[in-house]
Amino acid sequence: MLSESRLYSFIDRENNFTVHFLEGQKLIHDLAMIHEVKGQGFAYFRDAILTSQNLVSLLKPGEGMGLFIDSDEPYFRLKIEMNHAGRMRTLLMPENFDSFPDKIKGVCRLSKLFPNNSNAYTSVIDLNGVSFHQVVNTILKDSYQMKSEIHVSKNSDQSTMLLQLPPIKVDKEEFVEPISVKEYWLKIQTTINDLFDKATTEQEVIQKSFESLGLTYLGSKKLEFKCSCSRERMLNSINSLCKSTSINEIFEGKDSIESKCDYCKTFYLITRDDVINFSLN
Repeated sequence: MLSESRLYSFIDRENNFTVHFLEGQKLIHDLAMIHEVKGQGFAYFRDAILTSQNLVSLLKPGEGMGLFIDSDEPYFRLKIEMNHAGRMRTLLMPENFDSFPDKIKGVCRLSKLFPNNSNAYTSVIDLNGVSFHQVVNTILKDSYQMKSEIHVSKNSDQSTMLLQLPPIKVDKEEFVEPISVKEYWLKIQTTINDLFDKATTEQEVIQKSFESLGLTYLGSKKLEFKCSCSRERMLNSINSLCKSTSINEIFEGKDSIESKCDYCKTFYLITRDDVINFSLN
């Protein structure tokens, strides 16, 4: 049995960086069991998850984030939702998507949810021939004003994100030009790539690898697929649909229908009487 996926966080005080390491083998395994995307389509889906889930490290308690890509060339729709607690859900449509696009043309929307606030902060990024990794780094640069770089393993379902911290006490000490993100990656890449090749899920091995670079362990967080769908929510959606479409059209003369959640693929048997009774309550 695979260990639960975790997002590990470390800090390099000497070089002023935080480094996040995503061990995502169980998460990708669970998504492969749920979604019907195959081949190159799933390879892209995998990279998208391993890239985006590093953003959980930027969320505060009670916060959530949605990352939505509407690509026109090639055509697909990718939705990734996550929260501070480490729960996420996602979908890629069409389900028979079978390519690994080097470049994307379309639109990316980032929505951030705050506790006790129903209004989400939303930013829109035009995608004109950019890679998915460039999309996430643009989010970090424009929305968080951070210099960063994400690397995804080719041999294991793991990734790492480097974040350069702002300079400290620059008004009181002689300013020293900081090492760049690319320079920092060149400095640590051998150790990280060796860790990728091991494909280990053991915290002790992961932690010691980073500590050997002089980094301090800050903690870790479990990441898991967790869909929030329910029969009541499905009834509410069908009831809302009845406001624009007649119940007869929805049920097509039948007494019941099967409604499927796009995220977790769970089927719910919904009867006509269920919808009528729900609307009366």
